[in-house]
Amino acid sequence: MTAKNIILIAIKNLRQYKLRSMLTLISIAIGITTLTSLIIISTNMERAVSERLGGTVDVIRVLPGHLVPGRDFVPYGSFTEESVAVVEAIPGVVAVSNWLVEIAIVEYRGQSAPVEIMGGDPADKQVFLGESIVLTEGRMIDENARYEAILSTSTLEHINRWLSADLQINDTLTISGSEITIVGIMAYDLAGVEVSHRVIMSKELAADLTGSNDIMLMLVRIDDINRAIEMTDLIEDALDEFHGVSGLTSAIAAETVVGAVSMATFIVQAVVISIALISLIVGCLGIINVMLMSVLERTKDIGIMKAIGARNRDILCLFVTESGFISLIGGIFGVIGGIAISLLANTIISGFVLINMEMFISPAVVLLGLVVAVVTGIIGGLYPAVRAAKMKPVEALRHD
Repeated sequence: MTAKNIILIAIKNLRQYKLRSMLTLISIAIGITTLTSLIIISTNMERAVSERLGGTVDVIRVLPGHLVPGRDFVPYGSFTEESVAVVEAIPGVVAVSNWLVEIAIVEYRGQSAPVEIMGGDPADKQVFLGESIVLTEGRMIDENARYEAILSTSTLEHINRWLSADLQINDTLTISGSEITIVGIMAYDLAGVEVSHRVIMSKELAADLTGSNDIMLMLVRIDDINRAIEMTDLIEDALDEFHGVSGLTSAIAAETVVGAVSMATFIVQAVVISIALISLIVGCLGIINVMLMSVLERTKDIGIMKAIGARNRDILCLFVTESGFISLIGGIFGVIGGIAISLLANTIISGFVLINMEMFISPAVVLLGLVVAVVTGIIGGLYPAVRAAKMKPVEALRHD
């Protein structure tokens, strides 16, 4: 039998058992949809976080407190200008930017809402925060201006929702009795340091509005990215020793954040693959069942094919081709479904989570989905195919 004949016969047989083939195809499609969609989503989230931190890989974030599971960031006091000097004296530190972070109340037409003020040197914003600040509207704060601020899209939405307002670029906010002009809108909140809705302004203005000079964040640029983890330990030890408090400081490198995201992604992918494998095993068993039933129902046909010259390998190829076709079609539908779910998830994540996730579908993921589907089909169809190929023509012809 030629390859063309085998393919035509396989397609004809699949059409003859449409319902059976369709049910098996669906189980394969579900497994591949689960596999491809979650791999695409988790990979894109990892890429988005890495890109957000990409411009600040040589910047270490230093905070007076710790990240406690289930409680977010728990502050332990604050830093001072002397603390900044201690960090600046550490070998390997290029520059340090210090920021005030305090809660304030914004007012508008008799309504009020809580916001978090982040005050620092306007010149440091792009130098230390890099791609974390991407303006969609307006401009950065003028170094010589006093009553100016920038905020993220999500922060502006928060303020407008709380105040029943429609504030936009160049409008003014009243914070602690002072009118502040919104000169810029960020695409999203600051990567790696956001804990609430934040308004960014000069350090002097933040100190005047809150009456505090407590430094709650230091951004430390280092000279060697490869020493980032080592430098976090040096900074923590130096500040803890200076303040005489053990465990006061948390120094976080971008590499640590990316590594944590990568580990979380790996765990998610491992769980997803396990779930997908269960579905694929069910699909494989379905293929075995369908093909075994097909062998039994077509025993006489197999005998006729052998009687007129079909070889064992022809019969083997015929049944393996049938199972492969079922899985390939299921794989195609599964990949399409996975991409569709990924696009939906991308829209939801970009709309409701503080991360602008661009959609990227790797050809390798698509190929992986199809290969896994076809391999599942071949494995599932192999035993029935071998059983059919070993049939003796005389016995097969006698079968009713």
